[in-house]
Amino acid sequence: MITIGTIRPEHLSGISKYNLLIIIMFCLHSCYSVKGQQENLQYDSLTQRNVYVFVEKMPNYNGGEVAFMTDFSEKFQYNFSESEEIHTKLRVQFVIDTAGHLIGARIYNKTADELTTFEKAGLKALNLMQNWQAGKHNNKLVNVLITKTIHIGLNN
Repeated sequence: MITIGTIRPEHLSGISKYNLLIIIMFCLHSCYSVKGQQENLQYDSLTQRNVYVFVEKMPNYNGGEVAFMTDFSEKFQYNFSESEEIHTKLRVQFVIDTAGHLIGARIYNKTADELTTFEKAGLKALNLMQNWQAGKHNNKLVNVLITKTIHIGLNN
């Protein structure tokens, strides 16, 4: 009598212990790989999309990092007031979607009502930068969440 879900010793007579060990290891590895991919995928509530945080081919700004910083500095418009504490760093987070558009720009770990005028100016400049190549995962275009620190140079 064969019971579903139960392996009887007489059914294992054709499978050696070595083969059984290989099958078990393969199954465990497959489960671990799927779990790793699922942990890499998360829901972004701001853009209301599933996003990856790391993929085989990360999104890239056309022209590379130098072009990114050049374009950002051209678009960033802000004048510090004399009484204002001067910041020179923005920690931003945004999604590059499957079409290569930058969406959902935000300051990392801050809500919209906590933003300074400096941070708002940084986000405004960032939202103008739409020259991206989308990321790929398993040879498929995907949404990717990027966290980046931008250092602002002050010219006297």
